[in-house]
Amino acid sequence: MRLSRLVQWYADIGKDPALAVSQAINLQRQVPLLYGLLLINSLAVAITHRQDAPRALTISAPAVLFTITVIRMIRWLKESRSGPPSPEKAQSQLRLTTALAGPIAIAYIVWSLMLSPYGGPFEQAHIGLYISTTVIGCIFCLMVLPQAALIVALTVLPTFIVACLLRAELTFVTIGINVALVLGVLLRVLFNSFEHFRNQVLSKDRLDEQHEELQRLNEENRNLALTDSLTALPNRRSFYADLDELTEGKDSAPFAMGVLDLDRFKPINDTYGHQVGDRLLSAISTRLRETAGPFVRVYRLGGDEFGLIDTSGGDFAQTCERLLQQVQAPLHIGEIVLSVGGSLGIARYPEAGTQAADLFDRADYALYHAKHVNGGGICVFTASLETAVRADRAIEVALQASTLEDELSIVLQPIVELASAKLGAVEVLARWTSPLVGEVSAADFIAIAERSTAIHSITRAIFKKGLKAAQQLPDDVSVSFNISACDLTSATTLAFVRREIQRAGIAPERIWIEVTETAVMRNAEAAAESLQAFRDLGVRIALDDFGTGYSSLGYVQRLPLDKVKIDRSFVTGLGSEKDGTITAAVITLCHTIGLSCCAEGVETDDQRRILQAAGCEHAQGYLFSKPLTLAELLERCARPEGMVEWLDSRFDAGSRSGASGNAGGKPGGGKVSNAA
Repeated sequence: MRLSRLVQWYADIGKDPALAVSQAINLQRQVPLLYGLLLINSLAVAITHRQDAPRALTISAPAVLFTITVIRMIRWLKESRSGPPSPEKAQSQLRLTTALAGPIAIAYIVWSLMLSPYGGPFEQAHIGLYISTTVIGCIFCLMVLPQAALIVALTVLPTFIVACLLRAELTFVTIGINVALVLGVLLRVLFNSFEHFRNQVLSKDRLDEQHEELQRLNEENRNLALTDSLTALPNRRSFYADLDELTEGKDSAPFAMGVLDLDRFKPINDTYGHQVGDRLLSAISTRLRETAGPFVRVYRLGGDEFGLIDTSGGDFAQTCERLLQQVQAPLHIGEIVLSVGGSLGIARYPEAGTQAADLFDRADYALYHAKHVNGGGICVFTASLETAVRADRAIEVALQASTLEDELSIVLQPIVELASAKLGAVEVLARWTSPLVGEVSAADFIAIAERSTAIHSITRAIFKKGLKAAQQLPDDVSVSFNISACDLTSATTLAFVRREIQRAGIAPERIWIEVTETAVMRNAEAAAESLQAFRDLGVRIALDDFGTGYSSLGYVQRLPLDKVKIDRSFVTGLGSEKDGTITAAVITLCHTIGLSCCAEGVETDDQRRILQAAGCEHAQGYLFSKPLTLAELLERCARPEGMVEWLDSRFDAGSRSGASGNAGGKPGGGKVSNAA
């Protein structure tokens, strides 16, 4: 049993890769010392016996032994300079060293014992000293390879003891026994030391494995942190990290980046549910990745927005055209066939900016321009857009520095009851004159304010001023306010509206809240809840700009509305039979679901007559009046003929003059309306 374990012990040499490499590294430092010790001690013995022993033992035999020893020493010195060996090479070195340990030890012990009969007592004592010290030194040098050390000990020790006993002299017998005891203790110490060495190596190996595992887990976590879980695309954090890397050098190579936003995704998500929406996003992500090619990186920035970075220097706009074609192609999600569009803004480095944040802002601005000005497609950021960006930045800075309560004012646009030509309501429109940038179009500053928290301050200031105006208007005249998408879902704005209506002492039913179709359809479910919360205050709700977004009358029926305001784009085309039929159908359907109608942008008496004949209850536009200040409106209400007669007289005047204009701005989708 012990013999089989011993055989297995030798067979396991170099079996553990980490241990084998550590053993080989230590031997590369120690074996050259072993051979050096062997050479020096053996040369000393040969010199002390040169007068007494034959030349074959003092010159010829040492020459052969020393040549072999020098060759092995040089070989180990070369190995030590080549760096840590591979596990396979380390195993080979260990086994070769173990295999050579016995023959080399036998050769030297036989040579030394053959010299022992020659010379006097000093020379013979030198042989005993040589054998004992050399074997001890060799065993120490082989401490990390106990199999080889044991072979050396078992080869030398029995031969030396037998030689001492054969001399039959008490001194030599005592030396032999003493050397045997010392080697026994030394071997025990060697095995203990090797076990400690082995445990250290294995512990270090386990620590290295744990460190590697920790590094692997950290790398996995890093990858997860930089990857979108739904689409497996790099995420927003990865997008910004890559942008920073591409722009951090002064001599960075030119590249292009883009921001892509899906059109009509939110209605699909609301109609079919988030599961279908998620599958749609995954399918589009796959298309984008496959179409982009090897040089264009695709990222999911969040929601239905994607980022693109092209480092190829090729025609990025052409690549974007192909990507948009893939986005627009119909997709089969289960049994549903879906089709979305896309808008894409492009910015080029370094023309559009040299900082990551600037590039993204300009690409995002180009996207906004593509989506809201071009009606979709691709827009490349240019110098002309740069001028617009700087103008927007100036307005944004002025908004942040302004005292809105003092700088904002309001005008009131009459809303007329078509059947009676009576003033039924007024729409409150914002005007802003900044001491920094002068008079700013509402279409400009409202859109910019909606991208920051300034819109909330504007809403509150205009609402307060509108309520003060309502206190001076007749009780049968309603007041209509525009609410942005940001304010629509704000609990703070809801509480503010409730408090201010109570403080003003105005009947809530005189207050109308107008929200644009685009704002409502951003998140129809949340908008419906918010609209109902406003309606619970007693105010009434109007859907503004109907026809410019993507809602249907079927969906409108599920919203808590009281009135639909038909967009001017329908009213402008009332001269054609087609547009007249569509408008009449919209009015009829609104009445069917219990909603009243108001037409915007009425400029001619023909338009008024067509709308009235179709059953439209209210209208506003330059045919009746431009937006008026409160003083102007009160002055006309105070005329002897009254407001009704004055408005009635405007019908004929409007049909003769064909007034035009209708430019301004409202929150909640950038809608333009009726500003002087």
